[in-house]
Amino acid sequence: MAFLEVIGSDGGKQPGSHLVSMRLGPSVLIDAGSGSSLRDTELAEIEMVLITHAHLDHIVELGFIADATVSFRDRPIRVAASHACLEAIRTHYMNDLVWPDFARIRTSTGFAIVYEELEDERWLPLPGGVAVMPVPVNHGAGARGFLLRSETGSAIYTGDTGPTTRLWEQASKLPDLKFIVAEVSFPDRMQDVAIASDHLTPEMLAHELSLLEGVQVPVYAFHLKPWFRQEIDRDLARRFSDRAVLLMRGDRLLF
Repeated sequence: MAFLEVIGSDGGKQPGSHLVSMRLGPSVLIDAGSGSSLRDTELAEIEMVLITHAHLDHIVELGFIADATVSFRDRPIRVAASHACLEAIRTHYMNDLVWPDFARIRTSTGFAIVYEELEDERWLPLPGGVAVMPVPVNHGAGARGFLLRSETGSAIYTGDTGPTTRLWEQASKLPDLKFIVAEVSFPDRMQDVAIASDHLTPEMLAHELSLLEGVQVPVYAFHLKPWFRQEIDRDLARRFSDRAVLLMRGDRLLF
């Protein structure tokens, strides 16, 4: 059985918050907002980092992960994302100006990082026996949501998104959906801000999930702006009752 473990689930920085990063089994990270907080032994196991999109809160610690592990890894870190996302990382982050270009730093076993462009709407086997399908969503910086599949079930990981369609169309084909990990960045009263920034509120998420007709699986909310956390929690309870809960650092979801 596969697991998704929360390293960070917050959509902003304040004391005590942790930017988005999830461990998909022992060998894969989804996003790198707070990935370097893993122990050295855990970082040594990471073979691949899946990036939903290139906004800073999702990639900021990718460089620190590479820096922390380059001296003891025996293989490159595979960084996989959409073409637009990878271009942003290579051009504006790992460019030997803002941060060293670890894709050009050679160790005794090869380059420290290798980039892999994800093919949309195709299943890709991952280390650890899980497969991922990237699906374009309504957000900037090459954003993709991920469908995840193991031998015992499947899950939806929206990444950052505003109202979208293709993700739900593809998700409706999953026969054994266990849960949905969904971004909810703003409270209902800030719908105009959510729309302008391509994010969701609880009310907007409820409309999105209505596209999955008849599906009633648990919903785990993440990417909350921490200064609105209590308000978002109240709005989620009003829209979803106890079906939706807030993800916290250390939570582990099985599928």
